[in-house]
Amino acid sequence: MGFLAPLALIGLLAVPLIIAFYMLRLRRPVRSVSSTYLWTQLVRDVEANAPWQKLKRSLLLLLQLLLAVLLAFVVARPFSEHTAGLARDLVLVVDASASMSSTDVFPDRLTAAKRAAIEQMGNVPSDGRVSVVSAGETARVIANEATDRGRIARAIESITASTSASDLTDALKLAGELAERARGAEVLVVTDDAGSTVPDVVLEVPVRVLTVGRERDNQAIAALAVRADPTGLKRTLFTSVANYSSSIVMRRLQILADGIPVTARDLVLDPLTRADVVIDELPAGASVVEARLSPPAESIESGPPDYLALDDAAWAIVPPDRLRRVLLVGPGNVYLQNAFSLLPNVELYGATPEEYPTTTGKELFDLIVFDGYLPAELPRKPILAFAPPQTSALGVVNGTLDEFGMGQLPTDDPILRGVDLTRLHIARTQAIDLPEWARPVIPGSDGPLLYAGLREGVPTAVFAFDLRQSDLPLQVAWPIMVSNLAGELLGLSAQTLDPMPPSSPVDIPIAPDSQGVRVTLPDGSVEIIPPAATGASSVTFVSTRQLGVYRAEVIAPPTPSGSPGSSPTPSPTVSPTPDPSASPDVGTTDEPLLFAVDLFSPDESNIRPGDGARIDSLGTNTPTDPAAAGTARDEFWPLLVALTLLFLVVEWLVYERDGARRIANSIKRANPFGARRAGRPGRPA
Repeated sequence: MGFLAPLALIGLLAVPLIIAFYMLRLRRPVRSVSSTYLWTQLVRDVEANAPWQKLKRSLLLLLQLLLAVLLAFVVARPFSEHTAGLARDLVLVVDASASMSSTDVFPDRLTAAKRAAIEQMGNVPSDGRVSVVSAGETARVIANEATDRGRIARAIESITASTSASDLTDALKLAGELAERARGAEVLVVTDDAGSTVPDVVLEVPVRVLTVGRERDNQAIAALAVRADPTGLKRTLFTSVANYSSSIVMRRLQILADGIPVTARDLVLDPLTRADVVIDELPAGASVVEARLSPPAESIESGPPDYLALDDAAWAIVPPDRLRRVLLVGPGNVYLQNAFSLLPNVELYGATPEEYPTTTGKELFDLIVFDGYLPAELPRKPILAFAPPQTSALGVVNGTLDEFGMGQLPTDDPILRGVDLTRLHIARTQAIDLPEWARPVIPGSDGPLLYAGLREGVPTAVFAFDLRQSDLPLQVAWPIMVSNLAGELLGLSAQTLDPMPPSSPVDIPIAPDSQGVRVTLPDGSVEIIPPAATGASSVTFVSTRQLGVYRAEVIAPPTPSGSPGSSPTPSPTVSPTPDPSASPDVGTTDEPLLFAVDLFSPDESNIRPGDGARIDSLGTNTPTDPAAAGTARDEFWPLLVALTLLFLVVEWLVYERDGARRIANSIKRANPFGARRAGRPGRPA
């Protein structure tokens, strides 16, 4: 056994000092007398006596000596050495994904993982260096080549559980790069090894795995969406509940609209299956729908418990039902007219290219569609353009193409959701350079065929070809694509209506003169996001770790004092003429943007723990050489601190035994259950 601070043993000198104090102390018996007059001479004799007395047996003295010895040893930090079981340079990876919040081990898997990781520090050589990587929504290094065990323990304890799915690939790649700096390093991964995703990485260092978790029982809300029917008069809620347990369970699904309960259903879920629920009617005017999963209210057998609470609630944004006005400018296109007429809550107006310059009330429209025509000055409104004839802010036109090819379609673009374009044929298209503000939706061999994005903060989409030069309007995909386009251009994109995974960035469009965006998080806290640059058309919000509904409001520029407000323009004088008795209901850019963040991740909801073999196989699996590993230290100060506290309590009880006895008696008298009954019920005492 050795000591990290041997000089602290000087504190053992307190032992003879305590003994000396006891020998110097005069022990006089206490007696009650009626008067001290006759005892004056005796008091003088006692004061003249020598102070040194024979040391007597004393439990209090023994306890104080033990306390002095223990305190000296605590400060000296005794330790013992043994052969280290881990490499001298260790990279510790702690899984902090959503599944690590499961409570099948007390108090949860992440706490158990951190406790196991700290215990493993005892197997690191005394001169070893440890790097700690947290594998949450992103891989983060929270300790780099640290040697202080206290600092390493604090770094491990600082890891918090994420609400998002965690891919160990990035964390293991980062750990491999850290391990390559040192010779003979190894990687230790502490995880529940849940889910089906295998990290796509190969490490050139040994990898060890510690697994936590015991049970797989969990039920989750796997999907939640609100959709409007073609009439726009009814909104339907679709939800799916998954049972990842191997047992039959019963759960109650409760639906709330803007916090008010709407309906509740008891579901019997078979093992490893999903149950879909459709609710046809939602309250009018609701903006947010919430689904909650809980055990049934009745005291019946509901099956094993649900060990993960993060996926027991989900939120969805209800599509707004206010009227949207669309202006179609062109020579006349029955395909466009029919497609937009079928959209719910959309009122379609028309104008020819000759009528457009004299059309008033353009600011009242939510979307302007240009078919084969572009004005000299583009309106600051969402625009959908088909076959633009000349170069403009929408893109540089380089001519017409009769021979071209269609590129690989993106799989995650919201405009192509549910759209099948495998049989699309286009006879002729415009050759347009992709603007900087746009993303290609349908790429082509000589330029994009369809692109979309934010043009100076205004949603814009451009078809490079004329619909009548293709068979797109004749396909089933056409009305679906128009619905997706209208959703993005009218501010109803899937980014805001469909739930987002946690930690996903959100692009919020703003006007160039806006001061930023005020975002209210689900817990009520507020974040102010300033524009990235002067005149920026959007801001990116990244703090989406919390599950729930976010509210984003654009901060308008300050209005100069005394400036008159602008008066609204009368109803647009285009064909068809709107009903003059109908009050206009036109949205503004000041409307708050709502979006929901939900945990819809089968890999995280399926909390079945693995054995770590698939992660262990990613390394070289070369065992650490015991001769090169060195020695590790086991410190005893935590045990000594506990003993010190115990002896301190006992010493106080011995010294204050009379007071402790009085306290115990008062507690006993105040406890009615501990009182002695004077008689039996129904009989006199």
